[in-house]
Amino acid sequence: MSHGDLRCTMGMCRTTAMPPGGGDMADLHRQHQDPVKLHFRPARTWKHRQNPYYKYTRSQEKHEFRLRRQPRANHAAIDPQGRLATPPNTNDTFNLGSLGDQPYHYRALEARQIRLLRVHPARKHQVQCELIHVSLDDLRPYYVAISYAWGEPGIKENICLFHEGFQCDFPVASSLYGALEALRHQSESVWVWVDGLCINQQDREEKSKQVQLMTSIYSSAKTVAIWLGPQADGSHNAVRCLQDMADKADSPGEISKLIRSSHESGGLAGVVSLFARNYWQRLWVVQEVLNSPKDPIVYCGSTKKPWKVYRTASNVFKAHRAEIDKVTQGKMDEWAMVPYQFSTSQILVYEGPNSLPGLKTNGSPGDESLLHVLRLYRRKLASDPRDKLYGILGILPESIRQDFRPNYDKSVKNVYSDIVATLIYTTGRVDVICDAIHFPLHTGAHGLPSFVPDWSHIPQTSALGHRLKFSASKGRRADAQFTDSQLSKLKFWGIYLDTVETQGVAVGTHCRSSDWLMAFLHWRALVLQYIAQETAQSAAREAADFALSVHEEFAETLCLGQIPPTWAGRPRQWLEVCYHVFATLLRGRLPHLALDDELSRYARKDVAAKVKSGGLGGSPREFLQAHFGDRMMGRCFVLTKRGRLGMGSGYMAPGDIIVVPLGCSTPVLLRADGPRDEYRFVGDIYLHRFMRGRAVDMLEEKKLKLTEYTIH
Repeated sequence: MSHGDLRCTMGMCRTTAMPPGGGDMADLHRQHQDPVKLHFRPARTWKHRQNPYYKYTRSQEKHEFRLRRQPRANHAAIDPQGRLATPPNTNDTFNLGSLGDQPYHYRALEARQIRLLRVHPARKHQVQCELIHVSLDDLRPYYVAISYAWGEPGIKENICLFHEGFQCDFPVASSLYGALEALRHQSESVWVWVDGLCINQQDREEKSKQVQLMTSIYSSAKTVAIWLGPQADGSHNAVRCLQDMADKADSPGEISKLIRSSHESGGLAGVVSLFARNYWQRLWVVQEVLNSPKDPIVYCGSTKKPWKVYRTASNVFKAHRAEIDKVTQGKMDEWAMVPYQFSTSQILVYEGPNSLPGLKTNGSPGDESLLHVLRLYRRKLASDPRDKLYGILGILPESIRQDFRPNYDKSVKNVYSDIVATLIYTTGRVDVICDAIHFPLHTGAHGLPSFVPDWSHIPQTSALGHRLKFSASKGRRADAQFTDSQLSKLKFWGIYLDTVETQGVAVGTHCRSSDWLMAFLHWRALVLQYIAQETAQSAAREAADFALSVHEEFAETLCLGQIPPTWAGRPRQWLEVCYHVFATLLRGRLPHLALDDELSRYARKDVAAKVKSGGLGGSPREFLQAHFGDRMMGRCFVLTKRGRLGMGSGYMAPGDIIVVPLGCSTPVLLRADGPRDEYRFVGDIYLHRFMRGRAVDMLEEKKLKLTEYTIH
């Protein structure tokens, strides 16, 4: 190392220059174990600052030496045209921030200011860059906003950062380094904005203010660059496969051939691995992509493609899912590298670009869009629980952004409780409480009331009203208010319906076909027991009619009332389809399990032919997954004290009451808790015949009454 080398470590400049008189560095460090102190000698003119002298001072010796000339750093802000502006005030106060383990002195930003990163031309292997301050109000689109996944925090690479007349090796996340390396040019500088460097992540106040500007930052950029990561797991073949699919999107015959050939060559497996990368799981990328002023550019390894290629190919996979399942036999390709066990078609259809649906396609206007977007992107990951709200504000209407100013000094409990309060007051509905999902049981660290959803928790189930259109309260507005300033108790008016008497075994959220089948057997056994009790003193004909009506209600409850159009209004035929599917799978999967005579009858060939002629397509397993799987998952069957059938949260217990809150699309389960007639929220519930406003009709007929409830 030469006498003039300067290295910056841990935020303190240390010189490795030799003092006059010779000697070696080992001797120097042995003699002086305390940190080296550097004092900046004030420059007489701005020109002299280009070759600064530093005075190296110790108690017993003084040495003065010259540092090697550095490339021009950000001594001043640089305007969008690249002109050098006024030099900064040498008395500026710098805020201590850090990236990784390396402290760095960030100069405070003024109102509406952001930092841009100037990436120098690729003249060395190491990425070289510098940070400058610019005003958002003065910008024209000349920088690229980077969208990337932060990656593993412990994996670092060094960039060379120029700052105030010196340079230092600065550790950044490996994924960020790869993005900068992919974007830099050979002959000219590139201006970029990237959150990991341009925001002082350790300054909560600055972070809060910069997050408020994210929409403007991305929409003001020349374009958005998506960095998926380095070439790996067949990604090069995967990108070629995506391009081929996009090129042939309007030729179904060609697509069918491409699917087969891509499966044989491993291209399809490469796409699966590409769509399963961490980037697609990150919440912040949602607004980064959707706020791009034009089609983003997607970088992966050495490949560079327009976002349209990825989006078009994803839509092709969605349209040809049946063919993909046929080629892959509904399994995960053994070549694919994914961290979770889904089928090939599930990854291709639901992950990747299709995991980023925009607001324009989901149709939830105004204040209600907040709940819709929270639900839509609940499975996305964020390192800070508060970002489950702050990370989506950029795609919401301005009125909602005004209600929620990012503030990282607020507790998670306060942020999540504010969401509930705002939604209730602005929409007149309490549907948001149904997103407080308590099954499977999980331990939260935020001390939330039972009715406040923990958005940092990613359940495998969702609220009944999220994807299914119910109207249990028939459009009535909520009559609800908080009874304390901490928003920990909610008082509302609702219609009492019933009480849980008997519950079946709950279906887990990581289940196989056998779990659904065994749950069906147990639930049906409860139905048979109920029928036997109710018809013990009845005539045979009357008992048979009653039994048939209960079985029909049970079949409709299993699918949450979502009977396919082919069998709509035909409960007897739907019962045959439902029991045929379960009986056939039970006989095939568990051949040594004896079925009762009635259930065995539904598995006979003549019934199978009748059901098939009625429109049952695909295999019984596919039909089970499509019409019962997601609806049974995380829930259990219930019989009430008044003989009503339902299916609700697996967290329910006998004694829980069933109530329709005004302003709620579904009935809910409440559990008495405490000596003050207060309740805990248990979950939502499907109650047969009460999902379309019947409770309100009975209220108006004075057959039911309103009751006030307080939940905590």
